Amino acid sequence: MINNLLESLHHDDFEQLAADIKQSLEAHRHWMQRITTALVTRQPLEENQFIAVDAHLHCHFGRWLTKIFQDELFQQGSFLRIEQYHRQLHDAARTLIYQLNHHAEVDIAAFENFMQLQKEFFDMVMMLFEFSVLNKQQFDPTTRLMNRRSVDSVLANEYSRMQRADDYYCCVAMADIDHFKQVNDLWGHDVGDLLLSHTAQIFNDAIRRHDTVSRYGGEEFLFIFPDMRLEQAGLVVDRIRNRLANSSISHHSHLHSVTASFGVTQLCRHCDIKGSVKRADIAMYAAKESGRNCTVTVDSQAVVGQTSYEHLNKEITELIRQHCKRVPSGTD
Repeated sequence: MINNLLESLHHDDFEQLAADIKQSLEAHRHWMQRITTALVTRQPLEENQFIAVDAHLHCHFGRWLTKIFQDELFQQGSFLRIEQYHRQLHDAARTLIYQLNHHAEVDIAAFENFMQLQKEFFDMVMMLFEFSVLNKQQFDPTTRLMNRRSVDSVLANEYSRMQRADDYYCCVAMADIDHFKQVNDLWGHDVGDLLLSHTAQIFNDAIRRHDTVSRYGGEEFLFIFPDMRLEQAGLVVDRIRNRLANSSISHHSHLHSVTASFGVTQLCRHCDIKGSVKRADIAMYAAKESGRNCTVTVDSQAVVGQTSYEHLNKEITELIRQHCKRVPSGTD
């Protein structure tokens, strides 16, 4: 579940997740305090969040869970276990409150069960909260995309899936903004940062939810396209390229356009991850040499001898370049 979230959530989603968990957990602490106070003072509790059969749906935390479960991404793993603990906690609380409201002695075993469930529930929610806070640091602050360190874990996960299934395919693409140094030199780093942010937004809006785009370094971006073959990936990436080329930003009454060069290849089960990324990088530089603002693909099957990053000598690099193919330009 944790890995699925890291692959699927954007920086803004992690920030919102952390804020929602914090707010909902605070509301549940208040709920706990009211029960404790009522048990000590022997004051009945009549609200639905305490006595209803579906009481777990009436508290702030329960309403938040109901909202996020509308998204299939959260209907699994840690969130389902939290929902289960939350329901059990409310059931245990209802037993105690029933005894309280009917002026009966509070059963010690029932109270101890309630406190144990409360601890397990809070521990699990705090683990998720810490995860969401930690992963806010896994994103590049300028582009708000995954940084290189965090996307490496996504690559490793896709590579592992590929090793387990012979019929699974995944493609990667490298993109590099054209003439970016000239932008910084001529207009300054403020405009450069705006172009980076703009480019990242175009990229992020253009991919599927289970795809990934990250800032790989400087003005370079890395895409990951799970369950996609090379021919389709080349067309998808070229549509993204075209969308970027047809966009612009305004800064102090000046319009700035931006283009990028793209290299696409497969994540290869017969070589290491670095080798596949380097192959995409070589294709991207071939796009630069083809005039920039274009997409070039290279089939991993064309380079049988490539097994690792360290083995990419000049001879193999030249072989890869010979098998680079430019994707015909289309329209978005």
